[in-house]
Amino acid sequence: MGRTANWVVVVLGSLAAGCAHGGAPAHTAAQVPKPNAAVDTVARTIAAADAHLATGIDESTAGHLNKAREEFDQALDLYLSSPGGALAEPRLAAAYRRTLESIQLHEFETLAAGDGFKESRPEPASIDEVGGLRVETTPVSDELRRTAEETVRDGNGDLNIDLNDAVLSCIDLYQGPLREWFTAALGRGGRYLPHIREVFASEGIPQDLAYVALVESAFKTGALSRAKAKGVWQFIPATGKRFGLQQDWWVDERSNPQKATRAAARYLHELHDIFQDWNLALAAYNAGEGRVARSIDRHGTDDFWQLAENNALARETRNYVPMIHAAILVAKDPAKYGFDVEPEPQVTFDQVNVRGAVDLRLVAECASDSVSGIQTLNPELRRLATPAGRTYAVKVPPGSGSRTQTCLDAVPADRRVTFRTHTLKRGQTLSSVARLYGARASDIASANGLVSAKRLAKGTELIIPVPPPAVAARADVRATTTVSRPAVRSASARVRMNYRVRSGDTLARIADRYDTTVGQLMAWNKGLRPTRLAAGNVLTVYARQN
Repeated sequence: MGRTANWVVVVLGSLAAGCAHGGAPAHTAAQVPKPNAAVDTVARTIAAADAHLATGIDESTAGHLNKAREEFDQALDLYLSSPGGALAEPRLAAAYRRTLESIQLHEFETLAAGDGFKESRPEPASIDEVGGLRVETTPVSDELRRTAEETVRDGNGDLNIDLNDAVLSCIDLYQGPLREWFTAALGRGGRYLPHIREVFASEGIPQDLAYVALVESAFKTGALSRAKAKGVWQFIPATGKRFGLQQDWWVDERSNPQKATRAAARYLHELHDIFQDWNLALAAYNAGEGRVARSIDRHGTDDFWQLAENNALARETRNYVPMIHAAILVAKDPAKYGFDVEPEPQVTFDQVNVRGAVDLRLVAECASDSVSGIQTLNPELRRLATPAGRTYAVKVPPGSGSRTQTCLDAVPADRRVTFRTHTLKRGQTLSSVARLYGARASDIASANGLVSAKRLAKGTELIIPVPPPAVAARADVRATTTVSRPAVRSASARVRMNYRVRSGDTLARIADRYDTTVGQLMAWNKGLRPTRLAAGNVLTVYARQN
């Protein structure tokens, strides 16, 4: 594209120079040397094809596989439709081979990375980062104390804020060592705070407690603590399930900010019902109701600040409550405390109903969004796909719901997702299938929603959660692979797999089996020597799709 664009600029620039003063151009047409038409055509063809190739790779990287396919096709068509064919001119032939190899390489890499089984990586939870800090109740400035007292007097909140040395020391901490962290967290909160306040109001929870999420996770949906608590509200698995947050191989609704906020509101309400005090409820949210109740019984007081002073609670819990009070105070007027915060826009979305496992790259393409954009809207999806075996409401950018639904409904079933599948044969069990693919039986059961695997019938189709490069090469691979991918001629007509050489095999026989050539087999397997082929060797092959 770069060379084509430059050529256009030069021509337009020459025309403008000739017309600007109303005079004739410096050279007449007869005086300008004529370029070699054949060479010029070849250069323009290669430049145009390179532009389509680059655009196709960009679209594929963004997850827009259909658009990538169209660009790849156009790149190849430019060569194939050249006068005499792409092989008639040496430069075109070389450029055609280079383009085809680039498409093949990119698509094989896409297939290798595109099973949708790799779990999204979590982020550190801020409760681990800041909860264990030693908060010293050292004297704070008179200015800070006056500012905090003024904030409390304004009374524009619904939680009783305790303005003591512990809380003031936490404000001082936010203004000092944690300034950058706190500023980023408060800005990120703009995505979710309006919804959190709305939910808390509906559940009878003080809306000021929205800032519990700041201390817990810095408003990060993917936050995962050392204690395996996850999401904006940092639910451990058991408590998440107790409040209706689904957790399985496909989804973890602890990372769904909408559903987890409702669960957090109900949990906080329950804790307040138990302790009849918001400080103790917050301490129990952090440490568990059992520990707080035992501390109260052991020390004979139900005053949180007294328990903290007596070291009756763990340091993290002693820090936790004043940190929340401090966050609430600062958040009421950040500028007054020296913070320049630009809240991020609130998350808004449409929803579309998707049946079964559908590649998020396909959803992104139908929604005219990036894959990362779809993942940001759906952080509870642990894989690059919607859950198999059920209908799932997927969030898409606002205003795109109707066209996305129409687009997805029109996609054929065989293009919906990239997965390895296995159809059970007589006598096969979940364990034997797992051994065949080098997978874990528990993962296969979880991916397919199997409660019991004892009565799997012949013909049952199972999703096999194994990325392409990691598939065990058990003789020949008997998986079928449904691929949501660009269908670029021979490039996308094959899928990578491993082949274990059998006794009596030759390269010619293997090549014939996979409809390829000995030369291609050797190209796929660098260093391969036909004379040293032995039973048990594992070869990389790219098998044609049916």
